[in-house]
Amino acid sequence: MVSFTCENNKLLDEVNKLGKLVRSGIDYTNKKQPLMSVCTIRSGNEQPRDPCDVTVDNKTENIYIADTCNNCIKVFDSNAKYLFKFGDSNSEGAMTLPKCLSIYGNRVLISQGHCILNYTLDGKFISKFGKQGNGELEFDYPRGLTIDDSTEDIYICDSCNNRVQILTKDLCYKTQFGINTLEAPLDIKLSKEYIYVLDELNPCIHLFNRNLILQKSIISRGIENQVITPRSLFIDNSDFILIADTSSNTISIFNPEFKLVQQDSCV
Repeated sequence: MVSFTCENNKLLDEVNKLGKLVRSGIDYTNKKQPLMSVCTIRSGNEQPRDPCDVTVDNKTENIYIADTCNNCIKVFDSNAKYLFKFGDSNSEGAMTLPKCLSIYGNRVLISQGHCILNYTLDGKFISKFGKQGNGELEFDYPRGLTIDDSTEDIYICDSCNNRVQILTKDLCYKTQFGINTLEAPLDIKLSKEYIYVLDELNPCIHLFNRNLILQKSIISRGIENQVITPRSLFIDNSDFILIADTSSNTISIFNPEFKLVQQDSCV
């Protein structure tokens, strides 16, 4: 699964391009011209407006975009052809500024406000859970989500509660971590060894082991070629780290030792 949080169309274009390279198994570290763009070839009602997140269904390679200011999810095929949208009606499950999304099985979870929406991949509303608070299954502006492929556990950045909540595949509360470490976590990704959490207020990436114990914290401004305002990250199968930086409009690619491999401008 490829998923990045982003907050402007130029950055989303670049994220989608790099995501295509990752999904295709191409050595993107040696590429200077990414392969695809969604936003720049769309117009009218198909054009996303201030999208905040994008993810890909590995089975169909369809691209799901959180079209935040249009209050919906828009779906494109792997060639950037617009397919359909959902969530913008007045019915139950209607979206208001959807932020982040993640696919698990035949469903997609979407964070917005103080809750999580649960839809099928073809856009049918299933359920909504969560409310504002700091208890179990309560949220204060949840953001990034990701799925553990081995356990199907769901990891949710409970941003203003400064923690990550872990749910079972049945959407039941399992545990939480990061309360004494995190400051407004924005995004989260998993590798076989680590849980990577991107912090906003103290811009850095925290690495937790699978026992939820903090191993190290990497301050973004201490990273080679400084990542000033990291907003999302992606970990590939070789544990290379891709970081989206909205201040410099770049995508930076690091090896597992956090040595810079490539940095591409989105301007």
